[in-house]
Amino acid sequence: MRELLDANREVQGSRAMRLLATSNLAVYATLMERHLFDGLVGETELVVRLERDLEALGETGEPSGLALIKTWASQGWLHRVASGDRNVCYLTQDARRALDFVRGMRRNDTIATGGSINGIASRLKQVAIRVGDDPDRIRAGIEAEIAALHAELDELDAGTRPEPDVTAMYDEARAIAMQMERLITDIGLYGTMIEQATAALDDPIDTNVEYRDRQRQMYADYQAAWDSAGRDSHRAFLRMINDPDQRAEFEADIATVAATLPELDPALRKVMAGFFELVGHQIDEVERIQQRCAQRVKRFTAFGTLEQTRGVARQLNEAIGAARALLKESLTDSRLAIEVPLARHAISSVGALSFRINDLSAPKPAEPADGMVDLTTFSALATQVDAPALSQLLNSSLPVSLPEALGMLEAPYLGHVIVLWSWALKQPSTTDAEPVTVRFHSLDGHDREMEVPHLMFTEPVLDGAS
Repeated sequence: MRELLDANREVQGSRAMRLLATSNLAVYATLMERHLFDGLVGETELVVRLERDLEALGETGEPSGLALIKTWASQGWLHRVASGDRNVCYLTQDARRALDFVRGMRRNDTIATGGSINGIASRLKQVAIRVGDDPDRIRAGIEAEIAALHAELDELDAGTRPEPDVTAMYDEARAIAMQMERLITDIGLYGTMIEQATAALDDPIDTNVEYRDRQRQMYADYQAAWDSAGRDSHRAFLRMINDPDQRAEFEADIATVAATLPELDPALRKVMAGFFELVGHQIDEVERIQQRCAQRVKRFTAFGTLEQTRGVARQLNEAIGAARALLKESLTDSRLAIEVPLARHAISSVGALSFRINDLSAPKPAEPADGMVDLTTFSALATQVDAPALSQLLNSSLPVSLPEALGMLEAPYLGHVIVLWSWALKQPSTTDAEPVTVRFHSLDGHDREMEVPHLMFTEPVLDGAS
């Protein structure tokens, strides 16, 4: 019972369930299905579309188009990524699952049709014969299939082929179309699993034990994704899309079904017609997820190397502290000028080190510096930033806070932090929000943190501003 309760709580906390439980589901599902279900959309174009539809729907209580996009992204229903000189948006797998459920409820999808029981019985019989160990039944099944095929060939040669059962064909085509619609979403399951396997790698790590446990969990999650059915389906669809013969035959079958079954649901017909294009978008999404995960693993590994170096430094400091304590206890009455050999002679070594201990007490801890940071001393860092491109990216997302602006950059450096901070100080708006700690990539290859004020960009920044 406890395991079932925990599993249900995990489902309740998923992003797909949060979308289904929101009070604005009707508006959100309508806008997502109209503008985002077919793949990538430029953020500027999406803002214009959302503003136009919100005005047409008369939803005055909804936020603006840009605010709606930010809300969806923060809830995990929308991806916002930089592509060249612009931002693009597309739905997450959780949002697609929720939309699949909404469309099924809207169409009253059901597999309990007149021809479904016959199809189930036929396919179940084939599986039972193939997995069974009764030679007589296997032989009888094969001979029955051969006899049926010969009879069908004789009817075809005689020109007396009977008309197919239209009801059964519609039922089968509808079931196939619904399965294709679900497959379009499920093909990205492999990408979602590897995304979840690396999602915790960007969280702060305080101890070496925590780093070790997170590394082991990452490998376990990657192994689960590697052994999953999602990876097998991803590879199968990838092979089929890249095989021109299989793809041409599949597209011909879709065209035949669409032409001979005109009363098929228009939404399902659209899914069948655009099946390869929609699956291609999902495969592209898996590729983008793999790239993001590779960057996370790279940063995580680099942090482990840095933490190992810090561990060595801590051990050296502890050894030096123990040596000083020993000197304080046993050599207090001795002379302070002591020749201590440190290591074997090297080319640059003098063979010994002479030092004098003037104060045997522990050193005082460092104190934080007083005063404000003078950003003018970092003016040289502005030459490392593409100011025109940065200002265009900033102007396309107004209004936006300084931490959010840094979050839009894929790999911000210290130069980006300083330039955006200096621009934000010139903005007229002020805020009393607490400072925020942001991460940036140092030129020495390590990730670092800095606390910046919660300033707001409300007015456009001139292109190439210094």
